Amino acid sequence: MTLADLITQPVSYTDAKDLALVFSPELAAQLAAVQAEHGNPRHVASPVPLTDGQLMLCADLLTEVGPGGIYSGGFAHLPAELFPSVEVLPMSEVLPLLPQPEEEI
Repeated sequence: MTLADLITQPVSYTDAKDLALVFSPELAAQLAAVQAEHGNPRHVASPVPLTDGQLMLCADLLTEVGPGGIYSGGFAHLPAELFPSVEVLPMSEVLPLLPQPEEEI
């Protein structure tokens, strides 16, 4: 599933918190630029780097992209043609890709 598929259906916070939005560094740069220009500086979605070179956000932020949501200003200006490039994966598949802290010896 992609973000283009997911946003066509209502998603609850309960369901969204178990999903991850996974995308390329290029899309992350575009997200940062849009948020800097149109978003609320107090509420910035900050993607987390994964060990495979991609980045991720928890999909629960999608519950705040509609009118009045804390991410609505920036999200409204994202190019919808990029949404098919954002993978929606179960969080259980993405968690193993998060960098692990180095053990101290």
